[in-house]
Amino acid sequence: MKDKLSIFLYNIFRYSLKKLPNRAGSYLGRLIAFLAYLITPERREHSRLNLKRALNINDQESKKMIKKVYRNLGYNFAEFLIEDSLSEEDIDQMVEFEGLEYLDQALKKEKGVILYTAHLGNWELLGAVLALKGYKINSIAREQNNSLFDQKINQIRRGIGIGIIPKGLAVRQAFKKLKDNQVVAILGDQDARSSGWKLKFFDRDASTYAGAVQFAQRTGAAIVPAFFHRRNWLKHELKCYPALRIDKKASESELKSELQSLLKLTEAEIKKKPADWMWLHKRWKTYS
Repeated sequence: MKDKLSIFLYNIFRYSLKKLPNRAGSYLGRLIAFLAYLITPERREHSRLNLKRALNINDQESKKMIKKVYRNLGYNFAEFLIEDSLSEEDIDQMVEFEGLEYLDQALKKEKGVILYTAHLGNWELLGAVLALKGYKINSIAREQNNSLFDQKINQIRRGIGIGIIPKGLAVRQAFKKLKDNQVVAILGDQDARSSGWKLKFFDRDASTYAGAVQFAQRTGAAIVPAFFHRRNWLKHELKCYPALRIDKKASESELKSELQSLLKLTEAEIKKKPADWMWLHKRWKTYS
């Protein structure tokens, strides 16, 4: 019943957004955020406490901030539902770019690029933006529990030109895409459970996926950190950083050091606009 309701709401929201003016979508995004805020009290409180601890802010500030987090997520969902109708011209009006030349320079080496990013702003739209700009981009995606919903969202991703790499086939397919000098996007800010490396994130132990540095070491692909921030509804900024290259002979401790530096960069980006990050993810679950 829950899965059928999800698909029903998905179809209603998508149909409405296709028919309404773009500006009206912001109100629908706010409605989605409000409903999500109401029906997830436990996750909301858990996320607020993590936010409060990470940023060292008081209860009043954290309660205000978590509402902004939900609003960003509501906007994200609404924007995602219409992203396959966007054009390159739309993207140029919506997004302010900084450092995109670092991605271009890395691709000239013809060894592929690992785009290291995080659940910041509208991370789903990040892939669409680069695809519309002509980049061959692929995203490692976890299969949703609702298989019908999974098909729907992957249909949107593929419709705009994003390659989908199922998480279970990530290593083999990611290597192939990098060998073809394509871009593989990796979200490096999730809890990796028992398979991850124990590193620091906001001064707390956190299990961290090592895939970005391991892929870079084994393939010679450059790592280009890139972060997507929201400025407003359908207004964003993308910042890319200079490419990082991993020595093929690097030891595990050296790899951990490189990955820790990427986590520190991610922290710095989150601190710029904390409401942009997906605090609802249980980032510190493994070691809490």
